[in-house]
Amino acid sequence: MNNECCLYHKKDAIAWITLNRPEVLNALNRELWRGVYNNLVKAENDEEVRAIIITGAGRAFSAGDDIKEVASLKRPEEIKSFFIDFAVPTIAKLIDLCKPIIAAVNGIAYGGGCEIAMLCDIVVASENASFAIPEGLIGAIAPIASAIGTYIIGKLNVSRMVLTGEPITAEEAKLIGLVNKVVPPLLLREEAEKLARKTMMVAPSSIKIMKKLLNKCFRSEELEHAVEELIRILQTEEGKEGHMAFVEKRTPRWIPE
Repeated sequence: MNNECCLYHKKDAIAWITLNRPEVLNALNRELWRGVYNNLVKAENDEEVRAIIITGAGRAFSAGDDIKEVASLKRPEEIKSFFIDFAVPTIAKLIDLCKPIIAAVNGIAYGGGCEIAMLCDIVVASENASFAIPEGLIGAIAPIASAIGTYIIGKLNVSRMVLTGEPITAEEAKLIGLVNKVVPPLLLREEAEKLARKTMMVAPSSIKIMKKLLNKCFRSEELEHAVEELIRILQTEEGKEGHMAFVEKRTPRWIPE
């Protein structure tokens, strides 16, 4: 049965995973993180599935973590659980899964949404898509981008994104290596499916080995350390102020410690 906030549909040998909270731009709450994980496992265990496509419902791929939910977590163990029990298993599965994963980015991909795209094997984006890593603007950090973003798009590119939080267009994302192909919005799903079918020309055993070699740089201890730093900073005064300012739709008042 489908998790309503994360839909699963198999078409031939392709598993489509759709982030389905369009009313909040597919913000990643605990239920959605868990839904993505469960559907990745479902596709992984289905021998008929040869490729996976992740996309978003509505006008966004994903706006990132659900800031309202994170801001509502008061106890340290609640904050830790959000990331360790829900986000981290999904991140690990994206890295370890031995089948090709394609991101079909249909709109904004901010924060955790941008990082999910980073972890996919191939990224095709709509012309109206945009990418940003704005966690620093609310007193947080982007653990995936900070830990392994340099490997994916280079130090200067990831530094610009994390240190300014400014969005970039799909074409800019293609220039820095975050996106493979940019297409008109109406052709996005068709192009993602074409790319998925092209991967099926490659032997599954070859894909499994090549993905393992390609992902050797993704050291689990570095990601774990980055997540620990995120959990720590969310409990500081700046972390609390940044998230509350976001909820209250105002500019944060940073007070140097």
